[in-house]
Amino acid sequence: MAATGIEGTLLIDLRWQRGCVTEVSLSSTRPLQMPRIFHGRSADEVMATLPVVYSLCGMAQACAAAEALEQAAGIEVSAQTRHSRRLLVAFETIKEHLWRIERDWAGFLGQRPDLSGISDLLALMRTFRATLFPAGGESILGGRPVEFDPVQLGTQLDQLESLLRRRVFAQSPQSWLELSDRDGLSCWSRGSATLAQAMLAQIDLLGEAEIGRTTMAALGQLDNDALNRLLSGADADQFVAQPDWQQKPRETTPYTRQRYHPLLISLEEELGNGLLTRMTARLVEVAALVIFLRGGTGNTEELKTDVNSRGLAAGIGISQVEAARGRLVHRVVLERALVRSYRILAPTEWNFHPRGVLVQGLTGLQARTQAELNRRAASLINAIDPCVGYQLRIIPAEEEPQ
Repeated sequence: MAATGIEGTLLIDLRWQRGCVTEVSLSSTRPLQMPRIFHGRSADEVMATLPVVYSLCGMAQACAAAEALEQAAGIEVSAQTRHSRRLLVAFETIKEHLWRIERDWAGFLGQRPDLSGISDLLALMRTFRATLFPAGGESILGGRPVEFDPVQLGTQLDQLESLLRRRVFAQSPQSWLELSDRDGLSCWSRGSATLAQAMLAQIDLLGEAEIGRTTMAALGQLDNDALNRLLSGADADQFVAQPDWQQKPRETTPYTRQRYHPLLISLEEELGNGLLTRMTARLVEVAALVIFLRGGTGNTEELKTDVNSRGLAAGIGISQVEAARGRLVHRVVLERALVRSYRILAPTEWNFHPRGVLVQGLTGLQARTQAELNRRAASLINAIDPCVGYQLRIIPAEEEPQ
């Protein structure tokens, strides 16, 4: 079980018979109508209220909201402002992944979490944010012109790399990213100097590398016009609650984003997209984002316009942002400078769909004991990663839920 709050919870029931999960039931109490609190408010009021309502992945939420509102209002935004927002989202994604590693992976290893790495990263993230956007300019619609100092940002990224070397990779993220197959990964994990090494070594030792493998298709590029139709039609609420694309559930996770890296290609060919592949994908993404940050804080003169900056009909804005747990979509309609409609489509609804990747991965999961099943299921849930708490119940065949 994981903690729950006002953001709701996921309810996951596993029916277990003769050592095998025969049926998975997943439901949600997430308050998906929450964006309606923005109705009747100005764009600036939305940006001021958003951090109070959506604190998890707050930078991704702010970036998505700003881009959607700017489109709807016809506000011109510089390429540098858009790019700098994405740099902050990338830094936030590293933070979210490190949180899972330092807290949850420690728990799976039977260790008491040491969150000093997260504390150091949060302090560094505040400094990075202040350098890119003094006085919180990332949440100001239209942005503010900022000429950041690449040398100063480079020093901050040096500190980030040093932290990740100590806490995650036991070497530079760039050199770790050169691993290309399972043998190399296994050799690295046997070093056991970090939680990440120990976690992957434990998965191998327990023979759990392939558990949870699925055939779920990745969520590809989404056309804004098609999204606009889905998020404005009569079935829009149903789409937000249980989204599908071309009548099928899809997956949007760090694994689907990074699956073309040579290491993940090699792991998938041998093991499918099971637990080891997914846990490794989190590490691949952390290392890849360090490289992205390195490249993104240099020369910005030739930055290309983001495809999501293209507007739709007047007064309508749609943004798509790759947040830590997957694709985040905001759609807003402005009328006379006030919000008439606001919808948010979060990655949790794709990945924790009643017929989605988690349900598919848990169905058929085998374990010798209920304790082993609980640990294996929790590991897989962690790898796919909901943005809310969950309740996991294991129901032996002879029992029924109360």
